[in-house]
Amino acid sequence: MKTQKSKKTGAENIRWDLSDLFDGISDPRIETILEKGQKQAKQFVKIYKGNLQGITPRNLQGAFKKYEEILSHLYRVSQYSHLVYSTDTSNDKTKALMSHVDDVLSHISNTLVFFTLELGNLPEKVFSKFSKKDVMGPYTYSVEMIRKNATYKLSEKEEQVINLKDLTGADAFQKLYSDLTSSFQFALSIEGTQKKMNGSELRALRQHPHASVRRRAMRLFFSKYQDHEMIITHIFNNTLKDHHTEMTLRGYKNPIDMMNTSNDLDSNVVQLLHEVTSQSYPLVHKYYKLKAKLMKMKRLTLADIYAPLPASNTEYSWTEAKDIVLDAFQSFDTDYYNMAKRMFDRKRIDAPIQKTKRGGAYCSSSTPDLDPYVFLNFLGKQRDVSTMAHELGHAIHDILCSHQTLVSYHPILPLAETASVFSEMIVTDKLLKEVTDKKSKISLLTDKLEDIFATSHRQNMFSHFEMSAHKAVGKGRVTGPEFSALYQSELKKMFGNAVSYTDEYNWEWSSIPHFIDVPFYVYAYNFGNLLVMALYQQYLEEGAHFVPKFKQFLSMGSIASPKEITGLVNANISSPTFWKKSILYIESLLKQLDELVND
Repeated sequence: MKTQKSKKTGAENIRWDLSDLFDGISDPRIETILEKGQKQAKQFVKIYKGNLQGITPRNLQGAFKKYEEILSHLYRVSQYSHLVYSTDTSNDKTKALMSHVDDVLSHISNTLVFFTLELGNLPEKVFSKFSKKDVMGPYTYSVEMIRKNATYKLSEKEEQVINLKDLTGADAFQKLYSDLTSSFQFALSIEGTQKKMNGSELRALRQHPHASVRRRAMRLFFSKYQDHEMIITHIFNNTLKDHHTEMTLRGYKNPIDMMNTSNDLDSNVVQLLHEVTSQSYPLVHKYYKLKAKLMKMKRLTLADIYAPLPASNTEYSWTEAKDIVLDAFQSFDTDYYNMAKRMFDRKRIDAPIQKTKRGGAYCSSSTPDLDPYVFLNFLGKQRDVSTMAHELGHAIHDILCSHQTLVSYHPILPLAETASVFSEMIVTDKLLKEVTDKKSKISLLTDKLEDIFATSHRQNMFSHFEMSAHKAVGKGRVTGPEFSALYQSELKKMFGNAVSYTDEYNWEWSSIPHFIDVPFYVYAYNFGNLLVMALYQQYLEEGAHFVPKFKQFLSMGSIASPKEITGLVNANISSPTFWKKSILYIESLLKQLDELVND
């Protein structure tokens, strides 16, 4: 059978230019930087190890600057190796480079680990001179967090052992999972034509107009993961067990507490987020019953939840998507537009689908003085327009933070999703205002609601599964079917009786890399999404007066606590009322859709 050719979108030649980093994987500067970094780390040890008790605040600021100088060039090398790997996961030379860089960075991390350990464990009388207001300048919050987290740190030797064992432990399992799943290739017959695809292309068929194609595609996708049950289950057990072991050694009570502490979020705030979202699952049920009516189907299956409406299978060229996003940003704020536009102008985006390219999308930033890079797999669907806006939002966030020092550059994970989700809403809101016909408005509302449910409720479901999975692994080895049973339980809570459940979806958990790459990362999406919906309502009320506050909020990086940063835009993240304001916004969208469908 002949292989069907993919439809051209104009994104085929949109490749990023990595020359601001290096000229290629054989660039001699890479090894020079790695060698220099190791020498600088050793010199840092000679100057500061054992000498922090008598250091002045001014000299401690100097130590932070030297610490950042060592890491900044190394971060660029690490970023480069991972960017190159993302576009060609089958290249052995790229894999070797990434492994080599990770080894060197782990060694340097071990060399420098004393710094935060000694600083965090200084006697209170000594430490008090650093905690006085303003004496540490841009490093004030970093010092506070080092002190706050000192109770969870181990000895220097123990921290070094953890760093080293991760190379052949958790990190190695993560790489194995990435290499394995990136190698998956699929062949599916569509209308008599055999089409060969990678995972991203196959998953995109969830938006195919024919239900049989959608369901066959997802059966094929998840069957590949189930076929590798032994390896994937082994990877999950070992990475989750590793997390549990480290949690116990460090003195955390619950697996999620490690992420909460890292995010400087009170566990009660995170629990509140989970509770408010879970209580709103009936909105998901109502929506998918409405969608079934729109699709003229008795009940959707899980393979149908992203299916296009009969009259809404709109596709966009790369240029059309770019213009939509930039025009929407321009209507919000000129600076916002200019920052996004320079990502295109400076070739910071990699867009085409390729067989050996990893799936998904992300924005990568390393140091404040370097513009970020955006990674896409552009297929021309409505969601690809939203994804473009989302990742460019991340880039804008990074650019606005570029005046921060390295240690305060990257925002915590929950706040890191703010600009990205806000950018999606700007685009959706503009499109909703411009369309006049009923079918187009229904299409936009369904797309937006599905994005919300995917980013909030689905991630909330993932987070509940993670908590259950970690609890189970803490008691002993968990089999593939046992993981699947835990996952199915969460699926049924989210979707209720609005959809029918096919067996292959029980294995969806095995296709989510976040579970092993960054445990409990996923609630950050929900946090950011609900936070933004409340802030967007505020923007609609205040208009242009809101924009400077929002840009100041985005420019903070991690120079202050999440509570202080969200306070800049009057967001009370400890209040159930604040989070429920976002749920009310979702209800308003659902009400609009209900009225249009039942008009």
